Amino acid sequence: MVNLDYQKLGFKCGVEIHQELNTKKLFCDCSTSLNEKKQICEINRKIRAVAGETGEIDSAAAYEQIRNREFVYHCYENEACLVDTDSEPPHPVNKEALDISLGVAKLLKLEVPDALCVMRKTVTDGSSCSGFQRTILVGLEGKDSYLPKSKVKIEQLNLEEDACKIEKRKKNKVYYSLSRQGIPLLEIGTDASIKDPVHAKQTALEIGTLLRSFNVKRGIGTIRQDVNVSIRGGARIEVKGWQELKTLPKLIENEVLRQKNLLEIKKELKNRGLKKFKKNSEKVTEIFKNTKNKIISKLIKQKAEVYALVLPKFLGLLKKELCPEKTFGKELSEYAKAYGTKGMIHTDEDLKKYDLVKEFNSLKKELGAKKHDLILIIAGKEIIAKNAVDAVYKRANYACKGVPEETRIPNHHNATSSYARPLPGANRMYPETDVPMVEITKKIIDEIELPELITEKLERLKKEYNIKEKTAKELIKKNIEIKDYIKKYKNIKPDFIAKAIIEYPKEIKKRYEQDIEIEKHIDDVFERLNKKKISKDAVLEILVEIAKGKKPDYSKYELMDEKELKKEIKKIINQNKDLPVNAMIGRVMAKLRGKAPGKKIVDIIKKQMT
Repeated sequence: MVNLDYQKLGFKCGVEIHQELNTKKLFCDCSTSLNEKKQICEINRKIRAVAGETGEIDSAAAYEQIRNREFVYHCYENEACLVDTDSEPPHPVNKEALDISLGVAKLLKLEVPDALCVMRKTVTDGSSCSGFQRTILVGLEGKDSYLPKSKVKIEQLNLEEDACKIEKRKKNKVYYSLSRQGIPLLEIGTDASIKDPVHAKQTALEIGTLLRSFNVKRGIGTIRQDVNVSIRGGARIEVKGWQELKTLPKLIENEVLRQKNLLEIKKELKNRGLKKFKKNSEKVTEIFKNTKNKIISKLIKQKAEVYALVLPKFLGLLKKELCPEKTFGKELSEYAKAYGTKGMIHTDEDLKKYDLVKEFNSLKKELGAKKHDLILIIAGKEIIAKNAVDAVYKRANYACKGVPEETRIPNHHNATSSYARPLPGANRMYPETDVPMVEITKKIIDEIELPELITEKLERLKKEYNIKEKTAKELIKKNIEIKDYIKKYKNIKPDFIAKAIIEYPKEIKKRYEQDIEIEKHIDDVFERLNKKKISKDAVLEILVEIAKGKKPDYSKYELMDEKELKKEIKKIINQNKDLPVNAMIGRVMAKLRGKAPGKKIVDIIKKQMT
């Protein structure tokens, strides 16, 4: 981590946690299991921007329409229906999902409106087949809606549909699965009072822990974090869809560094006397007709055009590192790539390695570029290349102002982010006329029963059942209800039940390099232990046999009665009279392990040898 003074930088940060619920879909009865076994249809669509509730067209939607991408949706049996394709009106709001959202609002002390209105929110990246996502504002900040540990205020709670799952990208097409679209999703947003990246991680962890007390989905992709970050003089940036909590601080730190260095570029441009500039670009394909550069030569053969753009007084700035593994040149290149190009080449790079020195010298004369001007080229189909050049020009021109507000997507391999689209505004929201308002009374809120919180459950497992904290945490993490086992097997101590379920599989993996589906096999073993047909010392050995793919011979582990046990121990002692006590215990245990409790065997040996 870089040593940054976040307070001095005017750091502001808020997080949005998105958690899938373990119910059916929000507006239909489709399964949310994501099995995706049988594809039943394919749908192709494109985005067309329309005015929202304010009468204005959302900038993010307009941007996507210019990109002219095609979206292909795959529908799977039992996991997508006419509601998902916007071919049938939505059904009433799923009651279980609604009750969970009201429970979370109650727990977080949020103000719940008297009537819940379903809204449509324009989705511009194709991740919703209908072009919009339904969302319900369930709770707004109240005077006490603070997280207990991190002391961050919860501003809003929404119940909404999850987006489609991306399957692949191919040229100008994006392929989605409709199975995830419509899964109920809780969106919890904090205020911007998070103090630093580590505090952001603590806040996200606290919210995630609270949510796991409810009926939510578990596993990779079922909970995601969006982060809103700004510094003084910068802008609000939303980085969407971060999944790894451990490296969340690094993602935020890199965004702070990015904004800090963009402000330094703004200052440098001002020092160079540049406030804004007019676009100076031309189609220059003719200059590259005989180029030795294989990439551009191939594109031209495919009927691509080459466009050049002059950035006055920008020379040297595109080499500046904004954050690790990301230069200002890469930042501008992302705008070009967003329109479907391969990127761009510019004079801050080593043109010799591209075999483009001669061509760029010609460009300098053709465009009248001066000594400290930067020249870049973009190649692609004419409309794509023109749009890409226009986007890069606007972004470079904005560098004179500072940091543009935008939505960015994370690069999980290095915790940086890349440009995705302009930051959407309120004009993307409009009412859903196919779903009636849901009235919420005080009685409805009062009747919502809150679940036992994970923190409370942890303490209860430790105190009530004498289970070790580490083991209790794993029971909770794996969502194993230990009380069901305790109720069923009353003759087995709860701490041993927990140990067998959690610790024995790890021990078997470590010692024997074998895996075992413990919940599939443990009942049969516990049943025999509960009826005192075997000893607890035999449990591990039986499970090892099962893990190795053997069918246990339970007759080997049947308990001996005390008389027979004493007789057998005496026999072994007589055969090994010269052994000391500890060695004798090892010899007897090797033969009788599992035939009686270990403590009982040791006690008999000691009595018989004294």
